[in-house]
Amino acid sequence: MKPSLISLRCDHCGAPIDVKPKAKFVTCGYCRASLAIHHTGSSYSTETIDELRETTEALVKDVQQIKRSTELNRLDDEWERERLRLLGTNKHGRQITSPPNTVVSTIVFAGVILFAIFWTIMASMMFAPMAFFGLIFIGFAIVGMISTHNAKGKYDAAHRRYQRERTSLIREIQGDN
Repeated sequence: MKPSLISLRCDHCGAPIDVKPKAKFVTCGYCRASLAIHHTGSSYSTETIDELRETTEALVKDVQQIKRSTELNRLDDEWERERLRLLGTNKHGRQITSPPNTVVSTIVFAGVILFAIFWTIMASMMFAPMAFFGLIFIGFAIVGMISTHNAKGKYDAAHRRYQRERTSLIREIQGDN
């Protein structure tokens, strides 16, 4: 025959408490602490709900921190894949590791254009059909310069977006501490 009441002690003040065997919560008649009743096999114990609440809040905070850290790692991984995709590979199939340098490319393409202009002038004076090659060089140089500037613009825009998202996540993580 099961007992009609179980004798426990308040986890907060130590006062005796009698509870029904199926009870899950009780309020101490002496200190008014809210208690949770734990049933483990044939034993019973109490724990103040405030302690449970504090533990739960700490766990929730830890889980949020882990989620944000995981999100930060995911963002960093995505950026690395995007960065490598934007940079592309060279003619030998090797990964390019730095973004286009528009200053250097402008200087190089300007040199090609100047050479092509010189070529065109000299060829037109000597053998007119050869001047056509100078115009082709000028066209390739202009297309190359525009392509390099567009690639740099796409890279910079993607990098700024990544930096904004990363900064926002870091602020959230720091705000949780």
